[in-house]
Amino acid sequence: MRIAFDAPELHADGSTVRERYFIQGEPDVGWTIERAKGSPLELGPGYRLLEVQACGVCSTDLARPHLPFPLPQVVGHEVLARDESGRRVVIEINASHAARGLASDCETCRNGLDTHCPERLVLGIDRLPGGFGPWVLAPCQGILEVPDVIDDATALLCEPFAAALHAVDASPPRRGDSVLVVGPRRLGMLVIAALASRRRSWNRDFEIRARVRREELGDLAREFGADRFEVAGLARDEAADLVFETSGSPLALDDAIRLARRHLHLKSTHGRDAADLKHLTEFVVAELGLVVSEPGRGIHDDRSLDDQILGRALGPAAQPRSRLALDPDGAFRSVLSQAVSRRALEVSSSRCGSFAAALAVLAADPDLASLGTRLVSHRFQRRDLDQALAVAASPDAVKVIVGDL
Repeated sequence: MRIAFDAPELHADGSTVRERYFIQGEPDVGWTIERAKGSPLELGPGYRLLEVQACGVCSTDLARPHLPFPLPQVVGHEVLARDESGRRVVIEINASHAARGLASDCETCRNGLDTHCPERLVLGIDRLPGGFGPWVLAPCQGILEVPDVIDDATALLCEPFAAALHAVDASPPRRGDSVLVVGPRRLGMLVIAALASRRRSWNRDFEIRARVRREELGDLAREFGADRFEVAGLARDEAADLVFETSGSPLALDDAIRLARRHLHLKSTHGRDAADLKHLTEFVVAELGLVVSEPGRGIHDDRSLDDQILGRALGPAAQPRSRLALDPDGAFRSVLSQAVSRRALEVSSSRCGSFAAALAVLAADPDLASLGTRLVSHRFQRRDLDQALAVAASPDAVKVIVGDL
């Protein structure tokens, strides 16, 4: 099988340039991806070629020049595609051994942490061409058919909704909790929707609040399930037991830290310094957590914390989804580290979630019907990707999608 197509590549300066691509291969044999410029990318077996119907614009796409993965690349990972039979499918973005259906001695995949497989490629983020092009290679075991009861626009949100649902399940509110979502927009609105859905299915009473920049976003947050909202800078600060930071902005993290009483959950992967730490994006990608240790038994400063996150410390690096303990007597400068070490704030983070779980919730919860229609604010054709990215980065947009939808 061989196809040729043009696709817009994102470059390090944020510009896009159309490039000619050639993909050749078979699922059982392997694939070669060639560009008119540059070396070919050789892939092993375990991928299927799918035609893209549409792709959502994510904060990660906007932050892509700041992330530690090579450019240029065709980006976009929130993909709705059609398989060989014309059925609607969504695609798990981590092309691990498990997702490709390959037998492997990979300890990470064997331990159920395949989204952290050290040999994975990531659709539209790390090397694997993404959904702003007309065709993608998808890991065979990561292709899920969309139930008929889910409309196209909602199906397109499967990837971010899976991430939102994973965050809520990883840091579930307790009965009677006050829960605050900081910076709800593309992802944060879906965290609110996931919280509201779990509140119904768990029959557990807790309050959902949204901290927004503009009143109209607060109105949308209430539509998605928030009980009330506050506009940052206009309302008095009100702490919450559990805070989800979803803004994609380093500046909003300081608010989230200050307002979190018991637990702070981080979702943003913007690739920039935040809270006086240089590697919070890597922290979130690894889904790490922070807790306070017994005196004299934990990490003692921010440099040591960065070393542990990046695997530069003596001994093994922090394992995915592990918790790092900070010494209460440590010499920390970061406001995040200080909050953990001095007032025992618990910090967790999460990244990708289960598409199967997300599809099941979207199909079963009638309050989530037409979720996509309510969230999507702008639609563009693939040829207008530059404009789509510019609008997505503006305060006027909530969710931008690109393609035929």
